[in-house]
Amino acid sequence: MHVLLVGFGNMGKKYLLKLEELGESPILCDRDPKKATDKYPFYCHIGDVKEEIKAVIIAVEPSEHVSLSRIFLKRGIPVLLEKPPALNYEEFKEIYSYPNLYVSEVETFSSCLQYFPKDVKSLNIERFGKGKGYISPLWDLAWHDLYLLQLFFKSIELKKMDVNHVWELKGEADGVPFILKVAWEHPEPSRRWIINEGDLVLDFAKEEVWKDDKLLSGEKRDKLRIMVERFLAGRFDQKSKERAMKNLLLLEEAERFFRI
Repeated sequence: MHVLLVGFGNMGKKYLLKLEELGESPILCDRDPKKATDKYPFYCHIGDVKEEIKAVIIAVEPSEHVSLSRIFLKRGIPVLLEKPPALNYEEFKEIYSYPNLYVSEVETFSSCLQYFPKDVKSLNIERFGKGKGYISPLWDLAWHDLYLLQLFFKSIELKKMDVNHVWELKGEADGVPFILKVAWEHPEPSRRWIINEGDLVLDFAKEEVWKDDKLLSGEKRDKLRIMVERFLAGRFDQKSKERAMKNLLLLEEAERFFRI
């Protein structure tokens, strides 16, 4: 049986590499026939796939996530869905109840997380990317940090949103003030959590932890491979859906700050 990879763009190619490393023989599906490869079976339409499928990874535009996922979820096939899993909360509710749905949470496999302290007084988050995403810096970048916040805090309350080249979201997590800054096409890409005014820095891009300006840990991990491996083994976190649902509500709330 095969893993079906739907979407063979930038993220799809990254998934394919990990599937190859794990010894899988994937089936590829993308509406663009120019992306076909002789190495693996390739289809432009899901309905044309003839092979037996044991799992599906979907990495297409978010507007198609729910409709495509539902096709396989109804058949009981596990689906790993790229983030954001839907364009809004109401849309995601259509597939939320399926037990075989998992939402991508690649940063939860970072070695940095084990160093997150119990005593947090302030948190500044930077997630600046080189390229552009599908929706906005808020939806494509802040998504990661909002689900990570849920790992450590019960209550996340948004206070203010400023939109310029750098989008800045301010709030509190269990009373701890945080600032989350995100941007597309930033000259200095960064994925860092700066804790307690820089006493501790978690660098998710380099997988490094810095304490008092000294390197505390540099344990490199292939986060995407670990996530795919666990998904295929049926050991993916069942709460990924819950965090995704809360993320959608938070992002919709954040958008209201600059739509009023």
